[in-house]
Amino acid sequence: MTGRELVKKLDAEFSMYVRLNEADDSGCITCPTCGRTYKYNEGIDLSHFCGRKNHNVRWDERNVIAQCAYENRFDEGNKPNMAEVLLKKWGAKELAQMRALSKMPNKRPTDEWLRMTIAEYRSKIKALREEKGLK
Repeated sequence: MTGRELVKKLDAEFSMYVRLNEADDSGCITCPTCGRTYKYNEGIDLSHFCGRKNHNVRWDERNVIAQCAYENRFDEGNKPNMAEVLLKKWGAKELAQMRALSKMPNKRPTDEWLRMTIAEYRSKIKALREEKGLK
C-alpha cells in the first residue's frame, strides 16, 4: 500500500471506531449538535474541529465527533455547537493542548506508524463490535 492508501485506510478505521464508540448498544448515535438520531453506519460522519489536512490532529479523538452528515457537510460541522460538545467531553485543558498541537508544523506520519495505528483501531473496532453486539 502507498502512503496515500494507508492514510485513506486509517481514516476509515478511525471513523468507524469513533462512530462505534459513540453509538449506544443498539447502534444508534444522537447527533450532538442537532439532536437527530441515526444508525452508526447511516447518516453519520466523523467531523473534525481542526481540519483533516493537519496530520498532527487528524486522528486525535479530542478533535472529532460523530455528527450527522448534513451538519458536517453542509453546515461546516456547526462549529459553535461542536466546540461546546468537545469542551464538555474533554475539558478546556485537553482542548487547548489539541489546538496547540494543530498549530505546530504539520508532520506527515510514517508508513510504519500508519500500519501500526490501522492495526490498533481494527482491534478496538473488533472489541467494540463484540461488546455492543454490532456487525
